[in-house]
Amino acid sequence: MAITPYRDLSSEDILAAHVSGLQHSVNKIELVLDMKTSQTTGHQLRPVDDQDDPSLRFRIYEGSIRGWLEEPEPIIYRNGSVVDPNDYVISPAHGVVVFHQQQASTDEITADFTHITAGSSVIESLQSGIDQYSALLANNPGGTFHFYPVSGSYLTHFRRDYNPLHPDGSVNVDTHSPAFAVLVYGNTIDAFPFPVTTKTRFKQAAMSLNYADSTVNVKVGIYQDNGSMRPGRLLYESPTITIPAEGGWGYADVNWELDPGFYWIARHDGTTAYWNGLGQQSVIPLVSFNAVTFLRDLAERPNPHTYYGGYRATDIPFGNMPDPYPASGELFQRAHYCSPWLVVE
Repeated sequence: MAITPYRDLSSEDILAAHVSGLQHSVNKIELVLDMKTSQTTGHQLRPVDDQDDPSLRFRIYEGSIRGWLEEPEPIIYRNGSVVDPNDYVISPAHGVVVFHQQQASTDEITADFTHITAGSSVIESLQSGIDQYSALLANNPGGTFHFYPVSGSYLTHFRRDYNPLHPDGSVNVDTHSPAFAVLVYGNTIDAFPFPVTTKTRFKQAAMSLNYADSTVNVKVGIYQDNGSMRPGRLLYESPTITIPAEGGWGYADVNWELDPGFYWIARHDGTTAYWNGLGQQSVIPLVSFNAVTFLRDLAERPNPHTYYGGYRATDIPFGNMPDPYPASGELFQRAHYCSPWLVVE
């Protein structure tokens, strides 16, 4: 790591070169950090009036804010009127104005200028990324990983921690297990984990129907996590998706954008039907781990895990999806799930 070879000075006069060296170092740091700026108007400057020679008093005026920029050029006022720049010398970096002539002790000297603030565009950008991924990791259940879907990809609550290729480079077609003819009764809202690791825009909501006794209506929505691993406020709700009884895919156009974070993808059924989706081993699990059960010295290891697929709320009349998610919704687990989908734009 390279550092400027400053050394502690002994008792000696401070030379201009010493100060210049420090200034250059500060400027390099400012360039790296991409410092932020702010405009200030009517900033009152304080006169320096403690010199032994009275003729030197009320010539030097200092601001309580330093680090002014040269562009745009600072404007100096005396009692509210602009002062001719030929009447003074200004040192913007130090926030100091030196008048050629002594000013009256009653004069009020003010300034308009743009100055460097205690803010860095680089650090703010880095912190924003840290905050986003910290929030994601804080609510990140098993089965997730950094996942970067391209346009046309279908996303749902399937596990993200998989490799689509075998070690030999051949395609792995068994990364997920489909489920067919999953019975779900009408007026049910199921919500499933839906992590998003990069800002993503979606163009369609989709459902795959196996069959039903009549035409079915269904909606897909996105709920915000409430901070306790439970769906909270409703962010998006699709138009009604209508699919004929004989089955097939149904779609509704949407224009949704999600920032990185943890969400819940939900399905609201208007009709009892048999849907297609995913097997339990293919979905992101919600897990409860019991250490008391785990730390038992038994010949046959007990199961410390209780796992769920999402939340289910029943007897919710079909129509507008409820906001927030119904308090009656409870964790549920099935061998197979009726999975709602979103299509990436």
